[in-house]
Amino acid sequence: MTTNKTIIEQKAKNIQDAHEKLVNSLTGSSHFGATGELLLDNFFKNSGLVENIQYIKNQNYQKDGTTLRVEFAVKHPTGLVLPIDAHWTKTLYENLLELRKESPSDQRDEKVREKYKEIIKDYGNKAKEVNEKYINSPISTDFACVYVPSESLYLELNTHITEKKELWISEIQKKYKVTFMGPSTFSAYCGAILLGFKAISADKRSQNFLKHLDKFKKLLETNHRFAETSQNKAEAAAKSATEVFRSSEKLNIEMEKVEEELNDMEKKS
Repeated sequence: MTTNKTIIEQKAKNIQDAHEKLVNSLTGSSHFGATGELLLDNFFKNSGLVENIQYIKNQNYQKDGTTLRVEFAVKHPTGLVLPIDAHWTKTLYENLLELRKESPSDQRDEKVREKYKEIIKDYGNKAKEVNEKYINSPISTDFACVYVPSESLYLELNTHITEKKELWISEIQKKYKVTFMGPSTFSAYCGAILLGFKAISADKRSQNFLKHLDKFKKLLETNHRFAETSQNKAEAAAKSATEVFRSSEKLNIEMEKVEEELNDMEKKS
């Protein structure tokens, strides 16, 4: 089990290294329109998942007489697809970072706030668009993902607090059933999916695989709830931080369960 875990961790590191190299090559590029999609495409190519079998891109996916156009999607054993769109407000974010470098002043602070609001609004609109495109389709899962290619931008989205003192990313999940994922989060998700597909290739227990993916999804949501608690209840910050750590440990335990099942099936085969 330790060997399998080491392989998965190394694979995740290789994916992120390749991703960062590509991000650096695109920084400052004037051709930024499709860079988010390009980065996600590169991520999938290095994930170990097999195109057209375990994931698809830019396709009209058909099942049971229904057609769904997707940018990217992971194919579940049931035939349903998990839609994943990439979105990168590259120019807006670069402008925000440049503004933050300026000497502090009321005018500068106001510009920073306005630029930041613009980015948040843009990603909110993207979540709404993804919801309208995918969620109600009978051949789509009951949630979709938006891939954020920049780890630092993802962190800002993930920790943004609204005027109602609520975690913005949680509001988006409740309202649109859309989850944002940065490079490290998406790398872990791909690792879990890859392990699941390997288990299925040895034993066609699709329902068990879906159970683990559903558990993984719920644990991600739990992480967001604990993060929200730590943001909104300053007096309980230490306790909430501990819960976030424990929740993260549960993610590792869940992946280890999948590995154990894989090992058992390999012994039986």
